[in-house]
Amino acid sequence: MSGNLLAQTFSRGSFCEAMGEEAYVRAMFAFESALAQSQAEVGVIPVFAATAIADVCGSAKFSPSRLAADGKRSGSLAVPFVKVLTEAVRAVDPKAASFVHFGSTSQDVLDTALAVCVQPCIAEADRVLGESISLLAEQARRHASVVMLGRTMMQPATPLTAGIKIARWARALSRCRARLSETSAQGLCVQMGGPVGTLDALGAKRTEVRRGVARRLGLADAPSWHSHRDEFLAFASSIAILVGAIGKIARDVALLSQVEVGEMLESAPQKGVGGSSAMPHKRNPVSCLQAITAATRAPGLMSILLHGASQEHERAVGGWQAELATFPELVDTLGGAIDALERIAAGLLVNREKMRENLEGLRGLVFSERLSRVLMLTMDRASAMSQVDDWCAVAVAEGRHLKEVAAAAAPGLDLEPAFSLEAIVADLAPILEEELAGL
Repeated sequence: MSGNLLAQTFSRGSFCEAMGEEAYVRAMFAFESALAQSQAEVGVIPVFAATAIADVCGSAKFSPSRLAADGKRSGSLAVPFVKVLTEAVRAVDPKAASFVHFGSTSQDVLDTALAVCVQPCIAEADRVLGESISLLAEQARRHASVVMLGRTMMQPATPLTAGIKIARWARALSRCRARLSETSAQGLCVQMGGPVGTLDALGAKRTEVRRGVARRLGLADAPSWHSHRDEFLAFASSIAILVGAIGKIARDVALLSQVEVGEMLESAPQKGVGGSSAMPHKRNPVSCLQAITAATRAPGLMSILLHGASQEHERAVGGWQAELATFPELVDTLGGAIDALERIAAGLLVNREKMRENLEGLRGLVFSERLSRVLMLTMDRASAMSQVDDWCAVAVAEGRHLKEVAAAAAPGLDLEPAFSLEAIVADLAPILEEELAGL
């Protein structure tokens, strides 16, 4: 629903279309048509009126920009929309015009139309997540025996395997996928409350009408939630968390793709992809860039939504309206994030030779923790840690491999459990299997 050209650079086309102004107006028409048909179905309004309203909703075309301009006068896009729709129905059947938007209110049409627009985006996100999780799980299994540096505080830590690192990405996405599915089922539902959430004009038929609208729009049914937005905010939060999880994966890949590290690439180099306007040699990690851009935007957008939660009485003055203006942008970050994830999961390259080279370049220092555990078989932990610390100092000062220093200082000590890559892979295999279980 935004014309921001710069933001569109990092968006997913299908999401832009689903959340665009034309799509939103169509969703408003769909709501009014479903409302009229559901009311006629249970005898709240005449069938002829519902037929006329539905026919007009199926063929009418209003200018979104004109509606937006007129909406400023009332603070609601729904007011000019209902007015123009009523006039269009009156031109077809004057008697039917009085039943347009009957018993409903602005928030009903605006909230429900938003849910209608978001629904295909969530379905698409679920599909991409499912495919990406499978691809990453395959990569994790393929690289189960590839030992690489673990890194904490941006510095070398103890080794792990590339399989475990990638499997953890897949596991995080799996959790996010489940969370998104659960919260969307609760948060993407019909909003029907009338002026103060009681649908007074519909009397005893209120629940039947609401369920009919939900059924016709393919949304979940729920009691009015117009002033208590907790389920909707939980859904929005799951989007923000997912975008952040994708951003974390992208940041890992971007850091590992630095030439001086060289352990992964988001995809094989392609001419024209990731190029620079000034430096012909550059191949920037553009998919990672797109995902991190989304992850950078999402928290601020989510904070706006949360800030608007303390709404006044039965309809907010500004909070809900800020939510309407902000939520499509949050959905846009989801589109950008899964767009990037789709490419990363399909194209990820792992450079096992470079991982081995970076390990060896540290002359065994990253095996110090494992070495201390070998010493702990014959001494207490504090003494073992102190001894290995001394050996590390010697290795650094003399430019020697830690294994060589340890062998010279403690002849006969079995060092293979500490320095063997095969031993590391065997030790970590259960962790990999745990991460991949069920994926």
